[in-house]
Amino acid sequence: MPIAQPKPVFDDVTPWPEPSTPAIGGLGHNKPPVEDEARAAFREALLANRPDFEQKVEDIIAGADRANVVDDDSYARGGSYIKLVRAALDHVDVAHKTAKAPYLTGGRVVDAEKNDLAAKLMTARNKVQGQLNEYAAKKAAEQEAERQRIAAEQRAAAEAAMRAERERLAAEAAAARAAREATSAAEREAAEQAAEVARQAAESAMAAAALAPAPVTKAEPIRSDDGATVSTKTVWSSAVEDYAKAFKAVKTDPKVKEAIEAAVARQVRAGSREIPGCRIWPTQQAVAR
Repeated sequence: MPIAQPKPVFDDVTPWPEPSTPAIGGLGHNKPPVEDEARAAFREALLANRPDFEQKVEDIIAGADRANVVDDDSYARGGSYIKLVRAALDHVDVAHKTAKAPYLTGGRVVDAEKNDLAAKLMTARNKVQGQLNEYAAKKAAEQEAERQRIAAEQRAAAEAAMRAERERLAAEAAAARAAREATSAAEREAAEQAAEVARQAAESAMAAAALAPAPVTKAEPIRSDDGATVSTKTVWSSAVEDYAKAFKAVKTDPKVKEAIEAAVARQVRAGSREIPGCRIWPTQQAVAR
């Protein structure tokens, strides 16, 4: 028996195909792994104009263990050492940029292609997502209206039942009083009939209340022929209208504290020396030029 194929998503859009087995080899399959290639390119850039650079780095690192700054002379030589490290770091940065440039260019090209395709797909998605959202909002409004209608019917039925019960009790009391005060059998029978009518009316009202519509249940997810499940959820949005009040409400959030500390640090670097609620102090650092 042939396998039944799922229906198209829309009339001219077929379901997403099952993944196929990739072919062995492919573009660039004879090249070394990109990690090895990038590592070799970086080393080549490092040694292009300084073939002794690796040994020089080892010497610089070993020199740090021999440093002993105790007087002006050693302080000056320490500054020279810092300049030497900075020169080595500059050389590393240049080699890094040189080796990385082709990969950055390739990455930007791939990013551009990816972003172009993603933008087209997202535009198409948003067209359908917008319709889904509109339909979901319409269904939610209909369900809310139905919920309110049923709630109103339930309230009305309950009120009618309570009113009928009160009338039944009043009729029974009136019948009992009339029976006591009756001077003839006809008067007693009329009082009993009035009480029976009130009792039947109360029973009918209570039965109607019990048969009132049940509350609207939560809608089940809808499934498409290809297995996709679509349901509705409530998404809450926000907009700050009073920053002072909003800050008081969220000031204990860790991200808020991080943002405050970052803002204070920026102002101190820019020259602020007094900020309410903050302690600002100087430290001494050597600068080698």
